[in-house]
Parts: sequence; C-alpha cells; structure tokens
Amino acid sequence: MSVELETIERLFDAVHRNDVQTYVNCFTEDAEYKVANFPAVHGHKDIEAFGARITPMFERVLHEVKGTWQVGDTCVSELDIAYHRKDGKVVTVPCLDFIRVENGKVKSLHAYLDATPAFA
Repeated sequence: MSVELETIERLFDAVHRNDVQTYVNCFTEDAEYKVANFPAVHGHKDIEAFGARITPMFERVLHEVKGTWQVGDTCVSELDIAYHRKDGKVVTVPCLDFIRVENGKVKSLHAYLDATPAFA
C-alpha cells in the first residue's frame, strides 16, 4: 500500500473513532480543508475547530469506501458517509473526496457531498 493510501486510511480511522486530534495530525500545518458547502479552512487550528463543531452533533461518522484511485500524490475516493445522529437516525450520503498527500500528511482535502440531510 502506498504512503498516500495509508494516510487516507489513518484519516478515516480517526473519524470513525471521533478522534479529532489524531485526525488533525494527519494534515500538514498549512493544509486546506473544504467540506461540502462549508467555507474552506486552513491549518491545524481551523481544521480542529471545524471538527470540534461537527463531532458533538453525531454519535459517530463512518466512511464506507467504494473505491480509491491514485494519480501521483492525489487520491480520489468514492464513498458513502453514514452519519449516526444523536436522535438515533442514521443518514447516509454519497461523497467524492479529492485528497492530496505530501510527505505522509494530507496537504488538501476537498469533500464533495450534500450533507444537508445529516443536519436536518
């Protein structure tokens, strides 16, 4: 397995464990992070703040990766994201992630999804 794919595996595993600090440490210090219609954030502090706002809303969030393709330092993952809400409902939405890895850390992550149903 390539360094890039190992990095993505660590990243998704941290989400599954609701481990914001490990998740943040998967990124470079100057990483760009863009999820759905939320404004892009940059760097560890802002990525951590974004995660800290979202994580308490859900019991857990799981990624079911359907496929990942790598070209150089960029990976594209097709996945379903299951949001396990505090009210017991599970909302699953399709997602496409574009993740660029630099020296074993995520340099940029752009997640294309409509997360609206998870927050409704």
